[in-house]
Amino acid sequence: MSTQTVTYGHWRRARGLGIGQLSMGQTLTLFGCILVPLLWIYLFGIVSALPAVGVATVTTLLLVVRVRGTTPADVIMRAARFGLARSKRWSDLSGGVLTDHPRRHDLPGVMAPMVPLSADDGRGGKQGLLWHRRSGYLTVVLPVSPLGIELADPREAEQWVANWGGFLADLGYRPMVRHVAVTVDTYPSGGATSRDYIAERIQPDSPPAAQAVMRELIQMTPASIADVDTRISITFDPAAANPKPQNLLDAVAEVTRWLPGIEQMLGPCGIALTGRLTAQQLVASLRTAYDPASRADVSRASSTPQAGELVRWEEAGPVRAGEEWDYWRHDSAVSVAWALSEAPRQAVMSRVLLPLVAPGPYARRVTLLYEPFPAEEAAARLEAEVTNTAVRRLWRSKTKRDETQRDRDDEARAMQATREESAGAGVGRFTLYASTSVPSVDQLPAAIADVEQRAGQAKIRLRRLRGAHAAGFAAALGMGINPTVLATKAHR
Repeated sequence: MSTQTVTYGHWRRARGLGIGQLSMGQTLTLFGCILVPLLWIYLFGIVSALPAVGVATVTTLLLVVRVRGTTPADVIMRAARFGLARSKRWSDLSGGVLTDHPRRHDLPGVMAPMVPLSADDGRGGKQGLLWHRRSGYLTVVLPVSPLGIELADPREAEQWVANWGGFLADLGYRPMVRHVAVTVDTYPSGGATSRDYIAERIQPDSPPAAQAVMRELIQMTPASIADVDTRISITFDPAAANPKPQNLLDAVAEVTRWLPGIEQMLGPCGIALTGRLTAQQLVASLRTAYDPASRADVSRASSTPQAGELVRWEEAGPVRAGEEWDYWRHDSAVSVAWALSEAPRQAVMSRVLLPLVAPGPYARRVTLLYEPFPAEEAAARLEAEVTNTAVRRLWRSKTKRDETQRDRDDEARAMQATREESAGAGVGRFTLYASTSVPSVDQLPAAIADVEQRAGQAKIRLRRLRGAHAAGFAAALGMGINPTVLATKAHR
């Protein structure tokens, strides 16, 4: 058995031509704050330029000063947007038997355009798809069962990781694939679901001794058991197909043709597929996410012949929801969401995310979202990043600034990424979203501390999505929502 320790990593954030941690737009704004007062002083004198100097100084402080990686300008912008949403009551949802809600089938927030579709899977069964009505994207959710690495040979685990890298690289050659999300959903069921599972399988006509053993097994089921649900969702853009589908039926057929090839590539990655979620299972998954207290009831309803009538789309979303600055309240739970702020700076081992995705005392959902760049654009993107590092080096030499170790590491990683891409590696944008849900606000501090402590153990830095917990919760669901696309207004 190999005793060599294999590490992975060297992630790099795309920086563009911005100075330091500033983006290109922020850098241009900073130059404007310097040049406009100087030009004003030259034309009108220093006294008349005092207001311009004051405005430029305040703007510069808002852009440059950072507290825990966040600028005051960012906080002010998010607070203004959240205040506008609260004033227009966009942050509240109320739908029920006593509420006049003309679009009562819509899910809350950014999930509103989503509707389920049921279609043939090409194998004699049914599959469910989530259709984003504004963008036209179609999302397929695949329940999976990871094989785990605790008892696996290290060389076999290394091969799984290598095959996963090959899978991500192959996505660059599939123009229809917009993004892929891997979601791990853990819920401390208290043993209730497992006890129900065993109780439902006691046959009334079985021998009394066998029934007694089964009932004893129910009593012995540990109270600290947790449900772990792992799934991979693949979001397709039918408009990128060639030829372009003419209608929704053709788009679903095109997605169905692409799915088997993608599913075959997951097997060598140490992932066992268990089928494709049906429309009914998608509804049940959303229902339990928005109302965790209904997990046992939905599980029992889904196993009955009348499941299609008991678990319907109009009941998938919460009856009532409201967002506060520090949390989002929905039906029987209160949730807080995070987004990835910084990936591990050092190389890590394959078990690095285990503390974050392992079951704990509170319900937690972690989604790793990967957006592949087309293979024909990957090289150009990386070459542009290498050029940007050269421009920043020239800027430092002209301004007589010393090169920091972080600058040297960033340049080395840009060069390494270019070499790996030329050797066949894929290039893409990845991020991570996490959320935790508890029954009451009083339990939030402990649940928040639990998630952030686990993130530290996983060598990543998370940023709490204050004022945007509903959107972060939707992204962590792994149901086809990509906030990066929403932020760029690609779904307008």
